Formats: sequence, C-alpha cells, structure tokens
Amino acid sequence: MNSTAHVGAAGELFACNYFMNQGLEVCRNVAASGPVDLIVYNKENGRMLPIDVKSHRSVYVRSDGSYSGINPYWEQSGVARVIYIHGEDVIRLPDGFWEALGMETAE
Repeated sequence: MNSTAHVGAAGELFACNYFMNQGLEVCRNVAASGPVDLIVYNKENGRMLPIDVKSHRSVYVRSDGSYSGINPYWEQSGVARVIYIHGEDVIRLPDGFWEALGMETAE
C-alpha cells in the first residue's frame, strides 16, 4: 500500500469487517468524498451511528512521548471518529461507542 488512498480504503474495509463481526449492519460511502465513511446500524434496537475512519500507517510518537492524531473522539455533529492503525487487530473507538449503539460491549 503506497498511497494514502490505499491506506484509507484498507482502513474502511477493515472497519466494515470489524463491525459486521460484531453483528452490526454496515453501509459504506462509495463516493470519493462525503460527510462520513460508514454508517453502522444495530438492527436489534434500530440505533445507528455515522462513522469517520482515520487510517494511519503506524503510530506516530512525538519526541515528548505523546501520540499525534491517533486518538478516537466524537465530532460535534455526533460522528464517531474511529482510528485504524495498519497492522493492528482492532480499531480504536471513542469512549461510549458501544453504549451509543445500545450495546454493552463488542460481542
């Protein structure tokens, strides 16, 4: 994966697979741009969340030891910003993610 577009697409597909394995339905934005990358839907209670996937090739550590730009969070619009680090087994989710979908934790 050489381009940032490839890393981004891989991250979105990884996130789709991860959420589907948790029993959620997933819709992916197939356009080159859009307000969100994914929408996840919990068919058990009808809750859904818009998702913005940010993909990184690796963890970037600053000289002071802190991490840069790889913390998941909620945007003011209610979009969940999730992080995919290439090579990791799970995605990073903001606090309260599963609760927002009406789930206690991932299955």
